[in-house]
Parts: sequence; C-alpha cells; structure tokens
Amino acid sequence: MSKITLENITKYYDENLILDNISLEISDGEFFCITGPSGCGKTTLLRIIAGLDNKYYGKIYFDDIDYTDLSPSERNISMVFQDFALYPYMIARDNISFPLRLKKYPAEIISRKLKSTVDMIDLEVENYLDMFPKELSAGHRQRVATGRAIIKDKLGAILMDEPLSNLDARIRMNTKTYLKKLVITLDTTTIYVTSDSSEAMALADRIAILNNRRFEQIDTPYNIYYQPKNMFIADFFGTLGINFISGTVKDNKFYFGNYQVDISDYSDKAIMDKIPGEPEIILGIRPEDINFSTKPSKYGIKAKVDLIQLFPPKANIRCRIGNFIINVICLSKDSIGIQKNRDIYLDFNKNKILLFYPHNEELIPPARSAS
Repeated sequence: MSKITLENITKYYDENLILDNISLEISDGEFFCITGPSGCGKTTLLRIIAGLDNKYYGKIYFDDIDYTDLSPSERNISMVFQDFALYPYMIARDNISFPLRLKKYPAEIISRKLKSTVDMIDLEVENYLDMFPKELSAGHRQRVATGRAIIKDKLGAILMDEPLSNLDARIRMNTKTYLKKLVITLDTTTIYVTSDSSEAMALADRIAILNNRRFEQIDTPYNIYYQPKNMFIADFFGTLGINFISGTVKDNKFYFGNYQVDISDYSDKAIMDKIPGEPEIILGIRPEDINFSTKPSKYGIKAKVDLIQLFPPKANIRCRIGNFIINVICLSKDSIGIQKNRDIYLDFNKNKILLFYPHNEELIPPARSAS
C-alpha cells in the first residue's frame, strides 16, 4: 500500500489550462474517488498519477518518496481502464497472468496466484478462463481486467478509470458491490475515477469533486451530500439533484411568492452580515426531504403536478410553484391517485434545508453545524 501525495499539479494541453495547481493527499489503504462532469480532467489526472502523462508541472510522492520522474513500471501500481484494454489474442487466464509472465515468474507461482486471483474476482465458471475477450460478456471482461490489475505482488495502488461505464445498469450495480468487497479484502490504496456521483457515494471513503480545473470539495460522502460547499456540488449529487428556489430572508423565515418557509436552523444575523438589507438568497431542498399532502394545511405550499415518474419502489412527482420546478421523491404507493394538473401541498423538512449566497453560490453555514 502507499500514501499518495499530489503537490501543485498543473497541466496544459497546448495553451489550454486543464488542471490548475492541484494538491491532494490520499491515505494509505484509502478508497478514494475523483468525480466531476465529463471533460473536467479526471482521466488526465489519473494518467499523471500513473506516470502515463509526464508533461505537467508539480510533484507526485508515494510514501513521501518523489515519484515524479519515474516510469509507470517503476511505480508499483496497476490500472484498470475504461475500455478494459485486454489483449484480444489472449484467453482470460493469460490476460490475468500477463504481468507475472512478463516478469518471468515460475509457472508454479503463476498458477497459484492465478487461482487466488480468480477466487477474489469471482469469475464463477472455470471455462471462462479459456475464453477470448470477445467471447466474454462486458461484466466478465471487467473482472478479467481487474484480475490482471490485482495479481501483482506488493501492489502499492490500484487506479481505476470509469471501470463500470460500459456495463448495463443491473450488472453495474452487482459489480459495484463486488468491487467494494474486493478493495476491502485487498486493503490497497485505490483511486477510482467516475462521472457517476452515485457510484462515488457508494464506493468511496472520501470523494474529490473536480470542476473548473480545481477540486471544489474533498470530503466524506456523507458530508458532501449533506454539507455541500456550493450549489454545483449540491446539484451534482443525488438521483434528481436538488431543488433551488430564490427568495428573501427575514425573522427566521424564507419568503418566495406568497409563501414562507421556516429556516430557524439558520442565523438571521449571519446571513445579514454577509448580505445587508433584506437579503436575497437561494434555498436548496432535496426531493426526498419534501413531504406532500392532497389537502391544504396551514404551512403547506401549494404546487401543481406537472409529471409523475415511476422508478419502483420510489416515484418522482414533478410539480410547479410559480416559475419554480420542484421534484418530490416518495414511495411509489404514495403517488397512487396523484394526477397531472392536480394541486398538492408541500412541506419542506426544515432540518434538511440548505441556503446559498446568490453572488458566489456558496453554502451559508447553518447554525446547527456549529453545535
């Protein structure tokens, strides 16, 4: 295993700045995910760590030893690529054992390590080992690629570049579980790149969100979801992102249109110190943190149903409040009888409300976070 440290990594393609002075420390044995929108530089950063890209500024350390100028073969790492990068003319067993055969390991050791590796990647049926990549399903090709990555001795780190992106939804879910169990068993430092925020949430010990050439937040999945640093991060995570509503604040209330929402978990003074006067701010509430009723109530916010989407056992009720589109996630059974153009009444869970400054889109820290 290795602790991996990135120090002031800056990368240009021609004159275009791709990574801007990035620094990061990944702990020994940590499962670390790098995520962000497509094209933000995630794979470029992974290739720099692997030594596959050496045209950059900055330093890379493995266990406090400078690896900046070392070749990929000198870094004691393995990489699983998005397209699996299997040798098409080799059967599965030869693809998996190739790193050992390249180093001329004795046949007895190769056979023993191949067996233990196949057991770990759960290749299920022995005859899969005698198939060529084109004869295997995408799920089995992914396992062969992973087996090739983990068969090495004293592996310092595993790098994975969107290894599940070519799998269909059901296989992807099963493989996600298997990968998590595998990494725990290996107890090896793992850096995992994905554009799928739910994948990062399910797998990572910590997550770094790359956007606009820099890391916007590095934190645990829980903190990123419930204490996002800004509106981009709040909306990037979650099945349907987050609902945003602009309004004003006064006397521990958030006002928009003819409605008001209790925001007593926030400090009026803290908000007004940053935005004098009657501050305009943005309220964020996740779809699963909104309750609804078909009957009017004192504090219910009237909304009109626009669309109902089923993804059992949940459903999404998409509705409108004036010009604002609001998504509400509920159990499928609770959406029975709700029809388009019907009025429903929403109740925001005040303990889950987030407020953001409109000028920089950063989170306003709630009073509860200081306790």
